Amino acid sequence: MKEGHRRYRVLVELIIGLLLIVIISCVVFIRWNDKVVRSVTLEAGMPMVPVEEFLKDRKEKATFVTDIHALDLSNPGRKAIQIKIGKKIYTSYLEVMDTVAPTASPVNQVIVVGDTITADAFVTDIKDASAVTASFKKEPNLSEIGEQEVTILLKDGSGNQTEVNANLAILDIQPVTVEAGTTVNLTTKDFIKEELYSVSFETDIAKLNFNKPIKHDIMLNVNGKSVPAQIIVEDTTAPTATVVNREIWNDDNPEAAFFVTDIVDATNVKDTYKEVPDFTVLGEQDVKLILTDESGNQSEYIAKVTVKEDTEAPVITGVRDMTFYIGDSISYRKGISVTDNKDQNVKLKIDSGSVNLKREGTYQVKYSATDQAGNTATKTATITVKKLVVTDEELNELADSILNQIIKESMTKRDIAYAIYKWVKRNTTYTGSSDKSDWKAEAYRGIKNGVGDCFTYYAISEALLTRAGIDNMRVTRVGGKTQHFWNLINCGDGWYHFDTCPNKDKKETFMMTDAEVEEYTRYRGNNYYTFDRSLYPATPEE
Repeated sequence: MKEGHRRYRVLVELIIGLLLIVIISCVVFIRWNDKVVRSVTLEAGMPMVPVEEFLKDRKEKATFVTDIHALDLSNPGRKAIQIKIGKKIYTSYLEVMDTVAPTASPVNQVIVVGDTITADAFVTDIKDASAVTASFKKEPNLSEIGEQEVTILLKDGSGNQTEVNANLAILDIQPVTVEAGTTVNLTTKDFIKEELYSVSFETDIAKLNFNKPIKHDIMLNVNGKSVPAQIIVEDTTAPTATVVNREIWNDDNPEAAFFVTDIVDATNVKDTYKEVPDFTVLGEQDVKLILTDESGNQSEYIAKVTVKEDTEAPVITGVRDMTFYIGDSISYRKGISVTDNKDQNVKLKIDSGSVNLKREGTYQVKYSATDQAGNTATKTATITVKKLVVTDEELNELADSILNQIIKESMTKRDIAYAIYKWVKRNTTYTGSSDKSDWKAEAYRGIKNGVGDCFTYYAISEALLTRAGIDNMRVTRVGGKTQHFWNLINCGDGWYHFDTCPNKDKKETFMMTDAEVEEYTRYRGNNYYTFDRSLYPATPEE
């Protein structure tokens, strides 16, 4: 019992002690704060008041201890402010309050029926110290075409409210449909028929492609607002074309496009057969065609086709009897052509195996051509081969016609010989064949035809050299796998080798000494210039 009484007394003493501490603290606080006011009220968003507003005696000199630049003055609330007066620091409070409703400017809106719009779209330039939310006082009817007034409620963080009225215009803008490939002259009235609005194109529709099906999203300007619209380019027109009746062969297999021309459509057109024709049946028949464009539009046409069979043989022209001389070369194909009523480039076959240009006689050359249908044409030409007999007068007349062109009065014999050397090399082509039985006939033939072998080169050279008054003689190879002929000439300063026949090394072979032809023979081999020196005069050593 005594223990409980003692505990009760200690508790009472403790409570009394705490009350004394609180009373003393309050007295001290009141004494410490007797120089500053309890609090100062400030409207949210306004600038901080001067320190004097916190002093009971505004003549006192005081400064802020609290960093007032770090204070958030836009949100309502109580903020402790420490102030230094003399050497002491006092505490007061700043009560930030928001009592002013938001302000804003209305924004009239234009939308298309079916679109949605939020309340904040109707206001701009919102001003308030705190965050502001916008809501409809009454939800607008977005399905009602025309104009209606909309009231927007603006509410700040402290519950202050204001109302803003704006206009909402709801337009019924349907897509405009145009036919692909046609001339398009659209105006704004095609999209908005009401005349209450100022409407213009923001999109340059002159730059749009109206030739093929497509959907163009464009923008209109309605009372200063951008409003979307759409132009639908569609293709509902079937292709048109001109039918062409044709004749074909029974082995042809033409495409459907072969029977139509001048196709007109806004898109690409595919040509097909409605029923695949049997082009192996001779005679006339109908061909049913279907033209389908990219949009699936179709048109049908009927053409007529006449199927023919090729029974006509090719035509060979230019075949003629010809006369040649021993040693001549023949181009059996020269001047011959083949045409056909159906096929192009029919191959010409020539059978000339019986012709012997080295022996006099009469020979047959057979020409034939067969087209793809198997029709064959044949023609035969007679080739007469004769031995060429040339008189001295004929050869001299031919030689003079050449010398008159290449010789000048101021030339020495050596100059003349070199001019002959160059003319023969330039005007004769090596073919590997000649008639070696008569050098005069071969010289005549070589000058006339411009072809031959080494014997031809030698013979032409002898005819020209002799007619020019330059001594010359024939040299014949000894040994070797083939024959070779060239000239020895004497222009008044000794005999020299003279060979107009071309060689692989393109070596100039004019006025060569025995030593030079011997050296070239060692280089080339095959007894190239090997000859019986006992039969010919020796050349100078240099």
